[in-house]
Amino acid sequence: MAPARTDTVRTRLLARLGGRRRTLHIGGVDAAELAARFGTPLYVYDAEILRAQVAAVRKAFGARLDVLYAVKANPCVAVAQVLRAAGTGAELASAGEIHVAHAAGFAGAHMHFAGPAKSVVDLETALDLGVSTVNLESASEHARLARLARARGARPGVAIRVNPNRETSGARVRMAGGSKKFGVDEDAVVELARAIVRTDQCELRGLHVYTGSQSFDAGAWVAAAERLYALGQDVERAVGHRLASLNFGGGFGIPCFDGDPTFDLAAAGRGLRALVGASRRGPRCHLELGRYLVAEAGVFLTRVLETKRSSGKDFALLDGGMHQFGAAAGLGAVIKRPYPIVACGRPRADKTAPWTLAGPLCTPADEFGVDVALPSLQAGDLIAVLVAGAYGLTFSPTGFLSHPTPAEVLVDGGTVRLARQRGRPEDSLRGQTW
Repeated sequence: MAPARTDTVRTRLLARLGGRRRTLHIGGVDAAELAARFGTPLYVYDAEILRAQVAAVRKAFGARLDVLYAVKANPCVAVAQVLRAAGTGAELASAGEIHVAHAAGFAGAHMHFAGPAKSVVDLETALDLGVSTVNLESASEHARLARLARARGARPGVAIRVNPNRETSGARVRMAGGSKKFGVDEDAVVELARAIVRTDQCELRGLHVYTGSQSFDAGAWVAAAERLYALGQDVERAVGHRLASLNFGGGFGIPCFDGDPTFDLAAAGRGLRALVGASRRGPRCHLELGRYLVAEAGVFLTRVLETKRSSGKDFALLDGGMHQFGAAAGLGAVIKRPYPIVACGRPRADKTAPWTLAGPLCTPADEFGVDVALPSLQAGDLIAVLVAGAYGLTFSPTGFLSHPTPAEVLVDGGTVRLARQRGRPEDSLRGQTW
């Protein structure tokens, strides 16, 4: 069987990370140097790529738009700090993420809180840390928040998360349309808006929608934005005042596999600018982006512990696995495909052979790829899994087999900063009693 390749994605990412250097470099630093200093497995993030992604979005969408970083994609405080300094706000989905954003220096005025089934602690934390806008997922959530706010003498800003009547095409993970746990059904939005204004315990600031993730269809995304904009006008007529904010979501696709398209950022920007116009009198527009901002900035480094041959196939057994980078092992995917993977010492090797890359877990699911095209490998070789900046460590089942968690490192123009300390084997006892 011919080795699986992701050459188009891999070649582009290698050029972005280290140009034509002979060995893999991240942020100007040799990956081998980082692995020797901090150990493996290891997550490394390139600050310059983070800033470049924000700049590209702002250029495409213009001055009427505020970019919110969806912290769920990577709640590393150091990553969030870079994005805050680049001018983003923060989109949050738990009390824990609110604390991450606060630690990263985000002011409450630049925080938005979304997500179903918010607990009392979630809502109290949002009130206590001055979160600008709570995106309401239901009428009952509004009632709960209003009670808490009344007890605290607070009047929080809220937006209504809209669940559209129909699904939006183009997203691989669809999160809106029809029967969903997310948001308020479109037909009930105006009624809830009137109730919020009538109750007057919360300030109705706007509307919010998030149609799905890994969307590669800019036209479909713009069409969904147009529907939200029209609904916003209906709400304004119903409540008798202008809305301050419209959050159009995001979910822009990032190519992870060869054959993946690219999202037409310029077309999406043109479509939204045409929709909202140049006037500053209308609602402030927001995008919430996670994967699109951070995925390509991250690299997961793991070392070959040993190689073996079984029934005619070559295996490289790694010190990192599914429990530390679940997405790259296909966690939650219907069809498993390998992320772009390179040997750090020979990232552009021409002579390759098919390798199965497997981690240290006692499950056959613990594989980063089968028949991956790589040069000859041996114990001690350093492997890099690319597109590792989003849904990496915190998306993964880190407790399985009680291995220590990897360290995280931020590299910025050759300067290296430890962002998260490596775990220890005894961490497996944390919180337990006996």
